[in-house]
Amino acid sequence: MENAKSEMQIKKIFGNITRWLMEIYVLFYLCIFPLSLRDKYYDILTFRFALFWKPTLAYGCIFLVLVIAYLLCDVLYNKGEIKKKLPQKLKAGIKSASGTDIAFTFLILIFTISTVFAEYPYEAFWGDRGRSQGLLLWLMFYIAYILITRFYRYRKWHLYAFMFFSCIVCLWGICNYFMITFSMFEETSDEYKYLFVSSIGNINTYNNFTAIIYGVVAIAFMLSKKGFEYIYTFAVLIIATLAQIMGKSDNILLSTAAVWALIPLLFIKNRSQIYRFFLMILIFAGALKGLFIIDQTDIPNMNDINPSTLIALGGKSFMTAVIVLLLIGTSAAFIYSCKGTELSDKAIACIRKGWLALILSGLAIVIAILVMANTGVYSELWEPYSNLLIFNESWGTFRGLIWKMGLTYWKNDATMFARIFGYGPDTYYIITMDRFFDIMFQNNYGYFDSAHNEYLEYFITVGIAGLIAYLALLYTSLKTMLLSHENGSWMIAAGVIAYAVQAVVNIAIPITTPVLMVLMFVGVAAGQSSQNYSLLS
Repeated sequence: MENAKSEMQIKKIFGNITRWLMEIYVLFYLCIFPLSLRDKYYDILTFRFALFWKPTLAYGCIFLVLVIAYLLCDVLYNKGEIKKKLPQKLKAGIKSASGTDIAFTFLILIFTISTVFAEYPYEAFWGDRGRSQGLLLWLMFYIAYILITRFYRYRKWHLYAFMFFSCIVCLWGICNYFMITFSMFEETSDEYKYLFVSSIGNINTYNNFTAIIYGVVAIAFMLSKKGFEYIYTFAVLIIATLAQIMGKSDNILLSTAAVWALIPLLFIKNRSQIYRFFLMILIFAGALKGLFIIDQTDIPNMNDINPSTLIALGGKSFMTAVIVLLLIGTSAAFIYSCKGTELSDKAIACIRKGWLALILSGLAIVIAILVMANTGVYSELWEPYSNLLIFNESWGTFRGLIWKMGLTYWKNDATMFARIFGYGPDTYYIITMDRFFDIMFQNNYGYFDSAHNEYLEYFITVGIAGLIAYLALLYTSLKTMLLSHENGSWMIAAGVIAYAVQAVVNIAIPITTPVLMVLMFVGVAAGQSSQNYSLLS
């Protein structure tokens, strides 16, 4: 009896310590990290990289010490009863390893093999010739995953705190759009005012952050209860929408479309949610129209140079018609929601089937437009949007050329081992510099240190095996979150999906990837909380 009491006290003390430590860790990386700067934008990448890997490594060491102290206290005050059960518990933990555990472990193993056998192992470990996404960062992600999924206890308010601090990032970016720079660009060229945004940096990096918050808050708004929660998520949704568009990156077309495609298929369960979905799209369309109107005034803004294709859509005549139709649809949905709340299972099934048919029809139309644009059919129609629709080497700010270089290397120079395990994590810069230097610099392209397509980047740098393992990590994480009964997991899943879709044309960089990974691990922890295996439980 005395031993049982001692064991409970030991578990309670160490359980509280680890829980508090992990709450501090999670809240820091979801709330404070996105706003952290040291020397404006000059060292933002190296600073954020160090701000993630050093504390995470320290946390790993602290938790290792705590486990040792836990077992020592067990020996001193509990006659080693917990220690005796440890082998059996470890064996049970291994047997009950989740799909995400397995996928992530294999991914780290592949990253390690790729680094050890890389032509430039030092650069592959640190990622210092790319975007600092080398083996070291992924090892820290793995430590963070173990700690969060084993020791963290999900709290809904943590996600709402994330939304609040993300709003600060977004409002900062909105101010930047109107050339309110907070002295961030002193002693730099004026052109950087149009390339760097908020506390994040490059506009593409900013938009992969806003993609995450938009996905999270969209589902939070759909699922929110009436009252303060509804008002709060509605306000955050408006801010996130404006920030998305004012980021001036066309990448958000992909992330936003992914969120909209997801909602009717998974999250519409009552009439009120139909109204909220219409309202969400209306806010987006209205923001496009409003920003276009502002752009026609003398108010200085980032769109004055290199105008956004997306904002330009707000000035098209069809956009007015779209807004009118959305107003009618939103009003009708609101009236419909006032007549009752619940939808029958048959009605939900019809909504899903109808929306899926609409998505497939939309994809067919997009494919048809792309085919016509790239084969010269009705070329005059597509010319204003050629930078989006016509694929060539200059497409997507030379993404076409960057991808061509990577695929040319893989086809002509990569060994069989490199095709399976890659050239080395985050070594795209080395590949392009060693093989395509003349092409880049004779044509004034500068240098390319990333594929600007995360999946192609992994395909080239950690090989087919690495890409499959990374996709397995995303799949198993999303499956855990979407099959959960926890709303927070669903919100995070939408944010991860939004990020994953825009990653087709964007880069992974530790200015924002720690936020993504910590958020995803929180979603997994919340989704499998009833099955968590912990040494200290």
